[in-house]
Amino acid sequence: MKDSDLKENARLRRLSRNVIEPLLRAIEKRDATHYIVRTPYDLGGDFIMRDVIHAIDRADIVVADLTDNNPNVFYELGIIHALGRPCISVVEESQKQVQFDLNAYRFYRINLEAEQYTEAREILSEPIERAHRESDWAKFENPVIDFFRAPITYISPAYALAQGYYLNFVRPVFEAMIFRKGRDYIYDIGVETDAVPQPRQIEEYNLLDDKTRGQLELHIIIPGEIAQAKRNYADKLRGHIPGAVVEGNGRTFTCFYRESETDQIHALVDLPTTIRVMEDAVARRTRHLNTPIGSPEWKEIEEQEITRFELNLRLFIQQHEYYRELEQRVKIFRYDPDLPIPADLNWLHQIMIK
Repeated sequence: MKDSDLKENARLRRLSRNVIEPLLRAIEKRDATHYIVRTPYDLGGDFIMRDVIHAIDRADIVVADLTDNNPNVFYELGIIHALGRPCISVVEESQKQVQFDLNAYRFYRINLEAEQYTEAREILSEPIERAHRESDWAKFENPVIDFFRAPITYISPAYALAQGYYLNFVRPVFEAMIFRKGRDYIYDIGVETDAVPQPRQIEEYNLLDDKTRGQLELHIIIPGEIAQAKRNYADKLRGHIPGAVVEGNGRTFTCFYRESETDQIHALVDLPTTIRVMEDAVARRTRHLNTPIGSPEWKEIEEQEITRFELNLRLFIQQHEYYRELEQRVKIFRYDPDLPIPADLNWLHQIMIK
């Protein structure tokens, strides 16, 4: 944008008006679609960097002009690559050198200095057409996708998993603990009548009385390894502690129930099996394909992903309107058999090592 004083003759405006727009208008006539074409000049905000990033995030196709190796452009190009946006990179034909780290990736030489617009449209026709057809980020090369095998936004599911677990389990179960019949929510909480798990109606459970519900806590056990969140680990709890069901408003939530013999704490217990899907995210972040599960690199990335899940879950809990009570009655524990076991989890460790 260094030639902004040229106004309508600025390079980006000429590239947009004489090359990109005519190609997209032809596509529009054929496919009954519509493109809005913008340059940074058209964004009009007071914070150009924020406006450019916003535009990149919303774009279906990005054309990046790498002419003159402008640092701002390469910064923005990194964001484009991270988001996995279809990107067509161009450079002025007379420029002899492009930054070395992009030499391995495709870019197109065009001649805007000589106003060779027809030739530029011929050069960019196929890549524009391909970007229009393809919505699959895997079809576009860039250093980020080459390394992670996906855009960065696809890499860590920890935030979305924590949000889903909070909204679909933690919050409604907590509200079941504090709201009784006749209040805003109508919930029952029951405990299995025997150690053999089987489908039952809520009436076949031992329903908790108001006094027990008033002392009830929710204990969330986050394992130190993703593999420990799989069903076979949750199944180890079955037969050792009874199952529990929370039912109300047409939804049913299942977990476990434990009454401590020493401190008389009544607790619903849950192992968030949802985090098992993070194995794919860990695999994508390893330096090499087929990195063994349990290797030092694997364990380092795995620890980061599990910590992100726990951190985001705690942040969601802090946003609840009953946060103070929720913080007192919903407790998060990390269980890692390779580390010293907290006294609160000795009971769990004795089950898991069998």
